[in-house]
Amino acid sequence: MRFNRKRVLDFFKKSENRATLILNDKSKASGTIKDALGKAINNKSDLDGVWTKMVLLFGVAKDYVNGDYTEIPKRSIVAILGGIIYFLSPLDIVPDFVPLLGFMDDIFVLNLVYKQVLKDLEKYKIWKDAQLKVIGKLDDPSTT
Repeated sequence: MRFNRKRVLDFFKKSENRATLILNDKSKASGTIKDALGKAINNKSDLDGVWTKMVLLFGVAKDYVNGDYTEIPKRSIVAILGGIIYFLSPLDIVPDFVPLLGFMDDIFVLNLVYKQVLKDLEKYKIWKDAQLKVIGKLDDPSTT
């Protein structure tokens, strides 16, 4: 089985188109993220090299869809959700059930998305860290 980068990118473009439509339905977008996160957790050992990046991509997508974090360009959130949709599809360019190679194209796409939106993810991480600090202070009885 040969890895065809152009076919993967074409398939990813279709996933981005679906992402644009799904973003108009917050319930559907939330369900898509939840389903993809479940798939990721079930296949964590196959996703070892990209796991940390995936957690961040899932986090920003979830916070965006929930309305908690909206300081990300639309093109970036479409790319992120497109990557998540691509990952969720069991029958993409390299079907996920193919031993050892099944997630190769998914990892390629998720790394591509990560690199594409890296500056936006850095801003998100700063925001998320600030949120966690506020929550930590609220939970700390010595600050009240």
